[in-house]
Amino acid sequence: MINIKYFVFLLIGIFLSLGLGIMIGITLENQNIIENQQTQLIHQIEDHFVSLQSETSQLKLELAGLNDQTTQLQDLSSMLFKEVIQNKLSDFNVGVISFSQENSMAELVDFLQLTGVSIQCAVSLLPDSTIAGDTAVHTMQQPDELVTTIIQELVYSMNYAELTPLVQEAEDFLIHSYTRQYLFPVDIIILLGQGTATLSYDNILVNKVKEAGITVVAVETGQVETSCISNYKNWGISTVDHVESIYGRLALASVISGHTGNFGFGEEALDLLPSPLFYEIEIVQDQDNFINEDNSQ
Repeated sequence: MINIKYFVFLLIGIFLSLGLGIMIGITLENQNIIENQQTQLIHQIEDHFVSLQSETSQLKLELAGLNDQTTQLQDLSSMLFKEVIQNKLSDFNVGVISFSQENSMAELVDFLQLTGVSIQCAVSLLPDSTIAGDTAVHTMQQPDELVTTIIQELVYSMNYAELTPLVQEAEDFLIHSYTRQYLFPVDIIILLGQGTATLSYDNILVNKVKEAGITVVAVETGQVETSCISNYKNWGISTVDHVESIYGRLALASVISGHTGNFGFGEEALDLLPSPLFYEIEIVQDQDNFINEDNSQ
């Protein structure tokens, strides 16, 4: 006699096998679907990557073209700048003073030489330099008194085209000269500002220059940590910020030629450049001579 338990276990086994087969079939089918989806996704990513590569290559070509155009424009602007400025200011004598020995002074001197001005002196007065030896300068006990006196005599030397003994002595330890000749009185003194660290000395210089009746303009580069243009404006003098730029150099040249104002990119600037850039020089006498000669013929 067949045991009923046998049939029960048999049926259970059949249903379990059937269920397991269905699960395996569904799993395999789902696996195929997932693989197909993964394959499609991979193809989409590959297509997108190829598209991005193409766009990147195109952008690189466009960027290279823009770089070429920028280089050409820079070359053109430099050429035009030289044409506009070269030897434009050959009738002017200038002095340049800074209270810090920075590379910006050498660059400024190079630019001024391009304009054709006669640089009577370009010096960096270094108030913090060590004073040594038994000299006339060394006998001054107060550093402020010393600096003030040297500034005053520097202004005198530029105003009267005469190198004083004190200035000549100070050149050994307090004054670094980029160029000096003191052959003619200066028409204008350029103060190359170095920020708040030297502002007190800037103030002394401006006051001494004003007392001497000489025009003064204060300039700064864009690398100055804290600008003092607002202070210079309050002192009633012309200013140029970012003097290392083409705009700044054009503005400075214009101020040397006779313009006044506050020029540059900074917040205190009232204009980017003077307008007109240079005053036209009317040679009335030469014109009259030409007319008279023509009439006599």
